[in-house]
Amino acid sequence: MAVLAGSDPVAAAWKGKRGPIVFAGGEAVAGNGLWSKSLHGRLRHLTFDSSDGQPQSSPNGRLIVFVRTVDEPLPEGGGGSFPALHVFRARSDGSSVREVTDGPVFDRFPSFAPNGRRILFSRFTPEAGGDIYSVRLDGSGLHQITSGSGDDRDPVLSPTGRLIAFDRFVEGHTRHVYTMRPDGSRIKDATPNLAAWSSQPDFSPSGNRIVFVRGFPGDERTADLFTMRPDGKLRRRLTGQPNHPTGGFSNPAYSPDGRLVVSQFERSGGFSKLRVVRVRDRSLVATLGGRPMARTPDARDPVWLPR
Repeated sequence: MAVLAGSDPVAAAWKGKRGPIVFAGGEAVAGNGLWSKSLHGRLRHLTFDSSDGQPQSSPNGRLIVFVRTVDEPLPEGGGGSFPALHVFRARSDGSSVREVTDGPVFDRFPSFAPNGRRILFSRFTPEAGGDIYSVRLDGSGLHQITSGSGDDRDPVLSPTGRLIAFDRFVEGHTRHVYTMRPDGSRIKDATPNLAAWSSQPDFSPSGNRIVFVRGFPGDERTADLFTMRPDGKLRRRLTGQPNHPTGGFSNPAYSPDGRLVVSQFERSGGFSKLRVVRVRDRSLVATLGGRPMARTPDARDPVWLPR
């Protein structure tokens, strides 16, 4: 699917100065939309639908995509509705919200292609499970990339547009990070020897590293951040210590300069916060959320906007 990679010189589109972090937040239970905040700057409320989540930035930082719950009529036509999940887009300030996908489906984990003109996402249906699709910004040109019995999610394209990283669960096995070509060919397990789950990959701006979460399902204490090359080699721990994990991490995202990683951090019974870690020395740079951010104590699904 060459349209995903495009011919524009956009390999460095996600590189740049660090803009604000966009995240879902509000009350820990109900939530109240998307927000943005720089490390030491002002908190801004972007969208106000309590179901908004999983934001991702366009390569130039001018647009965001996210998911929103929509009441969808039951397909049988007998009346009634059910809460479907659709992909939406908006300007990075929260204005000009537009629905991209529709139908009685659950569309999750959207992200942009490097040319900024298409969106990757995972579509779940009870019949087929989770598969990866792409679609144009206006909702046209829907294209299915993966199929089969596995549950595929969290797709993200490398800055060069030559590789998609995603995570896959196959019944009877663990969830692992995989890579493939944009047309769905050459699928490879990048973490084949891990007994733990590996998931939620994100490329560095240079495309030479992937940050991901490793841990055991049902035990948040084991969920730490690691980085590796796209081929799965040179794996490095970013949080915790061997046999002594920090735990509680999810949804990591690189900063536009590649020096920092922001991720969701949550422990049982507490607020979900954002933690910013320096890649070079693994030091904690900042924590956002909780009581210091009374307007949005619960913070989830972070992504950095490039500037």
